[in-house]
Amino acid sequence: MSHLDDGEERSTEALIQASLEGDEDDERAWAAIRALHRRGTRDVLDAALQLLGARSAKARERGAAILGQLGGGTPAFPAECGEALLDQLRREREPAVLLAVGVALGHLREPRALSELIHLASHPIAEARYGAVHGLAVLEAPEAVDALIRLSADEDRDVRDWATFGLASLREDVDTPQLRDALAARLGEEDAEIFGEALVGLAARKDPRAVEPVRAALSGSQVMVYALEAAASSGDPSFYPLLLAIRASQAPADSYFLSVLDDVISQFEQRVLA
Repeated sequence: MSHLDDGEERSTEALIQASLEGDEDDERAWAAIRALHRRGTRDVLDAALQLLGARSAKARERGAAILGQLGGGTPAFPAECGEALLDQLRREREPAVLLAVGVALGHLREPRALSELIHLASHPIAEARYGAVHGLAVLEAPEAVDALIRLSADEDRDVRDWATFGLASLREDVDTPQLRDALAARLGEEDAEIFGEALVGLAARKDPRAVEPVRAALSGSQVMVYALEAAASSGDPSFYPLLLAIRASQAPADSYFLSVLDDVISQFEQRVLA
């Protein structure tokens, strides 16, 4: 990709216009948004704030996306961005924009949005609830965890998935009976990703309800990385021979899987020698 394609030589106005092109996943539009993130200047902030007030829902989505990561790795104007997004959350009615605002607030880890995000978690449209999950998953408040527990049983697959991930992995510091029960409830999921996230989270908390599902996952015909991670977190010694059997099998596996497997086996062997 050329330096010009990175957006560094284009004006802020040109990048804003490019961000509005194409559909929701248009890569050229998102390349422009990433360039605006890196720029992180006052004129980018002002342009994004103008987008939040646009009649077009798409423009408001783009404005939220720009504000959520303005400055890239070093946030620029976080207080102003958070205030603008919170105000937008209070007055926005379009579910797609509410999703974009929730995601942006999640990037900012904006604690002032807690009550509004909890309210959004009860929105009748799943797209809006998905935004609430993103905003809540990174907040420290117990109320945020309670909302994620409720959302982990949501009827919508994507909402359930992100809420389960938030409880299992993003909030590893939290360990309550209610949270464990919520993760255990997801062990009945047919969706492999949600099941795997719940299993890893439950195993990390040394909950005995994870042991048999981990053993079954390690003994299956197609072992997934989540089963290896759950085995490592649990540390149950009965998993060690199963891990060795997986390594000894002739089943094809990609290099990432094999590296994780070797690392997990090494962890078990270090526990034996300790």
